[in-house]
Amino acid sequence: MMRTLVAAVFALVAMPAAASGDLAVLPLGRYGCWTAGVATGPAVHSLPARSFTIVRGSSYQNGEGRGTYLLASDVLTFTRGPLKDMRLKRNREGLWQELARDGEMGRLKCNRIGPAVTERE
Repeated sequence: MMRTLVAAVFALVAMPAAASGDLAVLPLGRYGCWTAGVATGPAVHSLPARSFTIVRGSSYQNGEGRGTYLLASDVLTFTRGPLKDMRLKRNREGLWQELARDGEMGRLKCNRIGPAVTERE
């Protein structure tokens, strides 16, 4: 009986680990972020302060410093650094779109725009 109980507890503890199979990293490179413009002005408004470069693994940098992120399934969460707490979700078009705490999609969108610029370039 005790073995059955212990086996059941280990099975329950192992279940969340199976969901972690959805963890991933973004392709290295520069990601530009913008919001849509208006009909009477520019088509988009670039937001360099929100743009970032994936430098390795789950690390990023932007003009304000370095940080880390977590990519779980289709939700990207910046966990440390200048973009801490910013969340993006992959939308139908394959763009990363701002995700508010209430789950609503925001106006900010981001996309990979090129390779990371190295110090030699």
